[in-house]
Amino acid sequence: MNARTPPSPEGLRRAKVAWEQSAADLRDAQARLRDGAGLESSFFSLQAALNALAAVSRLYGHVQLPNHSPAQMLALCREADARFASLGDAVAALETVQEQDPFRGPHAPGGMESGRKALADATAVHKTVRAFLKEHRKTYFSP
Repeated sequence: MNARTPPSPEGLRRAKVAWEQSAADLRDAQARLRDGAGLESSFFSLQAALNALAAVSRLYGHVQLPNHSPAQMLALCREADARFASLGDAVAALETVQEQDPFRGPHAPGGMESGRKALADATAVHKTVRAFLKEHRKTYFSP
């Protein structure tokens, strides 16, 4: 599917849901970091990035999305727009969040630094997706 072909109504609905969930996950990541729960913040940041990338993927007709892989999701988004290539380092860093032990507790040593880094990377993904959606608003979201 190219940028001029509108997505199906279901694809559009799913893209909107993914984008809204991404924003909620990013807010949760920020809140967890403020509360000192860096590890939890890292996982919310990862989820925010996945959902933001899913929004773009859905708009381009991808029905089956890679399960829990920001790098694979980014590859799908690069098909849509070259600007997503700039997120390679941020997405690679987010991939490492999955290697963390979620049972260490929310206040585990090193968790705050990891949480700050993951939040910064997820925010970069979110900003890039937001710019893409804003630029293509008329294509996808006009009545």
